[in-house]
Amino acid sequence: MGADPLLRRPYQAADAPALADLINTIEQYGGGLPGQSAEGLHRLITTLVRSAESDSTMLFEPGGRLVAAGFTTTPPAEGSLLYLTGGVHPQWRGRGIGRDLVGYHLARACEIHRAYAGGATWQLMAHNQCGNADAGRLLERFGFQPVRYWFDMAAPARPEPPLPPPPGVDLVPYTPSHEDGVYRTHQETFTDTWGFQRRDQPGWRDLTVGAKTFRHDLSFVALAPEIAGFILAYDHPDETRAYAGQMGVVPQWRRRGLASALLTSVLHAAAQAGHTVVELHVDAASPTGAVSVYEKIGFTTESNVVTHALTLAP
Repeated sequence: MGADPLLRRPYQAADAPALADLINTIEQYGGGLPGQSAEGLHRLITTLVRSAESDSTMLFEPGGRLVAAGFTTTPPAEGSLLYLTGGVHPQWRGRGIGRDLVGYHLARACEIHRAYAGGATWQLMAHNQCGNADAGRLLERFGFQPVRYWFDMAAPARPEPPLPPPPGVDLVPYTPSHEDGVYRTHQETFTDTWGFQRRDQPGWRDLTVGAKTFRHDLSFVALAPEIAGFILAYDHPDETRAYAGQMGVVPQWRRRGLASALLTSVLHAAAQAGHTVVELHVDAASPTGAVSVYEKIGFTTESNVVTHALTLAP
């Protein structure tokens, strides 16, 4: 690509640590914190990227350092959103590498759309830190437009007991026996969430409770006696932190304090496990009022993320 003597090849499992370092460097450049792990990225790639051979690009300088990467995902069977992700190391920007990466992976997205969409309109998405203006301008040159904003938030782990759940609800630690119910509840409670795509249970498991980073000891299920809500937590690359990845509350139990009880249960369990901070990622325009709930129990915004989108029409 361009005039630089870069080695180009598809992603391989052994690339995961270098990829995590690259993505974390790009995140920090844009004002974010390094939150990607090698295991987590490899899990996402193997689950979401249909073909590493055609849908991934790894670019290495002659000395072997990874300087850029790009991926195009394929939606699940019932989905209509695919993602362009990756980036260029800040020291290698301004050489046309990002332009070539976006051009190639946009073309792959169009090919995937033609092959699998069945005539439906899909959306191609790309996320980046709001402070990474270079990436935003590049995406807009290709026709992408900013469509959604997100907050990366964090709160101190708390040694004091969690807030109580509403009467009639018991909070219990997650166990494998809860998998079926939590899967169904996640699919149901996220149906109207912006950007959510339904997945079959094996695919969902790979991204959640089946991940090596999943922390059952920091995850909780609310029973009333059927599942009224859940929260799933994960290891963070920074061992002082934990990550609250997914939380759902069924409609009839919303605005009754259950979300706060679930979140403070994670904050308390994290403190007991030796962590000092819990992170989460939230839609800035969440219709459930999630941001205000998080702020009331001590979460503050650490960085801002923007989603750019491009429509892929039949």
